[in-house]
Amino acid sequence: MTRAPAKGLPTPQEFEEQLARFINGTLLGGNAAVDRDSRLFEDGYMNSLRILDLIAMVEKTLDRRVPDRAVRLANFRTIATIVRAFHPDATSEAAASTTPDRIFERRENRARFASPLAALRARGDVALGGPGRVALSGFALDVLHAVDHTVSQWARELNATEHRYPSLIDPHVLKRAGKADSVPEDLTLHNDMFPPAVCYHAYPEWEGKTLRPEPTLLTARGRCSRYEDGSYVPLERLRQFTMREIIILGSRDQVDDARHSLVRQVSELVTMLELDAAIDLAADPFFTSADEGRRLMQQAAALKYELRLTIDEAGRTIAAASFNHHQDFFGTRFDIRLADGTPAHSGCVAFGLERWVLALCAQHGVDHRAWPDAAREWLEDHISTHGAEA
Repeated sequence: MTRAPAKGLPTPQEFEEQLARFINGTLLGGNAAVDRDSRLFEDGYMNSLRILDLIAMVEKTLDRRVPDRAVRLANFRTIATIVRAFHPDATSEAAASTTPDRIFERRENRARFASPLAALRARGDVALGGPGRVALSGFALDVLHAVDHTVSQWARELNATEHRYPSLIDPHVLKRAGKADSVPEDLTLHNDMFPPAVCYHAYPEWEGKTLRPEPTLLTARGRCSRYEDGSYVPLERLRQFTMREIIILGSRDQVDDARHSLVRQVSELVTMLELDAAIDLAADPFFTSADEGRRLMQQAAALKYELRLTIDEAGRTIAAASFNHHQDFFGTRFDIRLADGTPAHSGCVAFGLERWVLALCAQHGVDHRAWPDAAREWLEDHISTHGAEA
């Protein structure tokens, strides 16, 4: 039997009708006809300001706070899902839907995991050059090249062109990208800055241009720097690290199609390598933490997923890859347009290569001859290919 709604609250049906009026009338100004099953984020009805207004309306109408952990795509996808997630008559459904949006998971026996750093240092494959700095050679470098070569192959299959960028970036570019204020002074050199991600180099190339009908894709490998609050851990949290990115410019659907294709590729690689891993919804570093609307919007719209690889028997994980959809953030800031004159969407899929070295060696050891057959063959194939190319 259905419980009576709490005193003073609308019924679920009344709440649904109020949401429809608020979204269509107040948020969209009567310029759209969103119904109970319209996809609010995936079809572009929400932006960073509207999500704040929508959350405020839900809280005021139901006289209850919406916690950050509940701002998930599963809870805000449609008017119908908002009602199910937040109306007090559906508390059990709401609790279930606030769990992280996990789109892939693979579990392994973690009892065999071990820290590989001491063994790699003893062999000379990893050398520490000070806080947050490492040098790789030998086996560690072979593993890094194998991951990088694999991702480069995926990029070529997507018709991405290879680019090479400098180690430093003009601070005006980062300022326009909304990141200059988040780069500390000790990551600057002679009025230039060390980039926190490779893709920031790419957007000025297309500034003021109109894209072709097909998506524009490029790939680059570069050195990136992050402060990490001074808490550096070899191979895990570095002051400077190596990143391989695949960058996509195009329409909303073109960016998501490429991103989803690479999610599938990574999932297949993780399965083949027999890695303990998961792909989860995550926070998006391309928007500043002070921009609350964008932070909440990215949670609801699933703008970023992270691949997290396990590195010890306790189940601790590190983010080794990210799958990002920036919406039209950079298209607007750098005046990159689609053929219809609207700002282009952008996305990037980024791989922290040193972290892959750590996770692979933690899970399979530092002797590749003891690796699972498919993982050993993958590594040997890429070592021989890289040697031939070099």
